[in-house]
Amino acid sequence: MGYSSSSSSIFVLTLVILFCSIQSSSAQITVLSSPSGIKESEFAYSADADKVILALHYETLCPYCSNFMVNYLPQIFKNGLIDIIDLQLIPYGNAKITSDKVITCQHGPTECELNTVEACALQVWPAMDKHFNFINCVETFVYNGQQSQWKSCYSKLGYEEQPINECYNSGLGQQLELGYAKATGALNPPHKYVPWVTVNDVPLYDDYRNFQTYVCNAYQGTKPTACQAQQMEITSKTKSDQMLEVTFMDKTFPTTNIRSPMTKARRQMKF
Repeated sequence: MGYSSSSSSIFVLTLVILFCSIQSSSAQITVLSSPSGIKESEFAYSADADKVILALHYETLCPYCSNFMVNYLPQIFKNGLIDIIDLQLIPYGNAKITSDKVITCQHGPTECELNTVEACALQVWPAMDKHFNFINCVETFVYNGQQSQWKSCYSKLGYEEQPINECYNSGLGQQLELGYAKATGALNPPHKYVPWVTVNDVPLYDDYRNFQTYVCNAYQGTKPTACQAQQMEITSKTKSDQMLEVTFMDKTFPTTNIRSPMTKARRQMKF
């Protein structure tokens, strides 16, 4: 049996009303436009929502910073704690800016160079494993008093040197450092020394080497296995290690002291 023209119109109208009804009863997902132009759903799940923000404010030739970077921080990649951490590295430390925006570094021009190189590494290699491997390599040379050999990290890791050179020579590295200077200056409470480690913006002060326990305590999700072992160790360690291993803001260093910072650190242990 054929449909008349009026019957067809009524049928189409019924379908339209039914479609609108279904749409209005379902959840509405608003699509927002991000500054970068990437569109994301209002209800999109953020994989980092439960991660703990671990921030390290440091300067490249501070012996205690390189010690932390070489002997403590890599542990989170080995025990899996990195899965619950949003790691933020800020290579600026106790540097200062003159009125004409020239950065002067606590351990001299070499430190300014390496601060900028590591800032460029964070920029050009955003993948955490890549930039951390490079920065860790550079800091290992610093830790061993061989910072003049840092460029061998490129061949050692199989990384291209050109992206870092372009970042450094174009002035981008300087701009990145000025940004890190602003972030460091905005710390509340202000930092007193380096390494300055914070967990969810709360400073750990001189107990920074026990950062893993603070991370585990701050994590609101299901605790990973690494947290169970970590929490058992902490109380005995905190009381026994009373040596203050930090570089204070107001300490100045002759350039001759840069040659082997860890040797001097082991002798003096308080800067």
